[in-house]
Amino acid sequence: TMIRVVGLSATLPNHRDVGAFLGAPPGGVFHFDASYRPVPLDMTFIGVTERNFHAAKAVMDGLAYDKVTRALAAGHQVMVFVHSRKDTGKTGRALAATAAAKGGEATGLFDCSAAPAFAAAARDVHKSRNAEVAELFGAGVGIHHAGMLRPDRSLTERLFSSGCIKVLVCTATLAWGVNLPAHTVIIKGTQLYNPQKGGFDDLGLLDVQQIFGRAGRPQFDPDGDAILITTHDSLAHYTGMLLHQAPIESKFVGGLVDNLNAEVVLGTVASVAEGAAWLGYTYLHVRMTRNPLAYGIPWAELAADPTLAGRRRGLVVEAA
Repeated sequence: TMIRVVGLSATLPNHRDVGAFLGAPPGGVFHFDASYRPVPLDMTFIGVTERNFHAAKAVMDGLAYDKVTRALAAGHQVMVFVHSRKDTGKTGRALAATAAAKGGEATGLFDCSAAPAFAAAARDVHKSRNAEVAELFGAGVGIHHAGMLRPDRSLTERLFSSGCIKVLVCTATLAWGVNLPAHTVIIKGTQLYNPQKGGFDDLGLLDVQQIFGRAGRPQFDPDGDAILITTHDSLAHYTGMLLHQAPIESKFVGGLVDNLNAEVVLGTVASVAEGAAWLGYTYLHVRMTRNPLAYGIPWAELAADPTLAGRRRGLVVEAA
């Protein structure tokens, strides 16, 4: 056949299951692990056990400061990712204030006045209409988010690239839109506001991987450092997914009624037998045969009916 389907995923532990679902031949599934990365990546996961929101935030700020200063002492630049535009300025000021309070060597770590382009950069920052950019530049910190004017964002990117600021506090828009790597990347907290839900959601795994991908500059660094600071109850979720321990399961049963209805309207399913055959082509069917217990199917049922024809028929009848 002339039809080719190409599936690409950055976050898929059970790639062979998806290969089976797409009907790829055995030689048509490829897996590229971390050994293909041009710069090896050290990943650190930190869980904060503090329950109180404000206390947990203070602990995260302290942890971020410790990690930032450790990287600066080693001569590296750092990017700190936060999850709201307002928090970029807050975190930048918190880092600058902690360094100023400690004084001496701490402020020296953030100082960028020795950079070759510093004098020209200071003139450019003085012309900026963004008060936070000008305020934090003196402390060696920059901010970057989608709410800033394009010239201010470009200025911040230039300052960071030329070494005129050592620490950049930014939102995830920078990871997706701009190729601006640093040796050390820190994700401070994983809770972000979801306006559809009217509440907080966990940061998506693709975002975490995209941000971690910013750590380590090819041609400049022998390795990269990626640090995730989150609440203790979210720690297992991120370590399991990022270290490829938790397979992706199917959620198709939840949408079966709508999808079956669509197939009936299209005319591709006209009987229970056809519906059961149609379910045999889904990722749900692949996962049911691989991990039946997750779908409420005892091993004895799978042994008696290896293709799960009876279970698929039951699902179709129930949905119909």
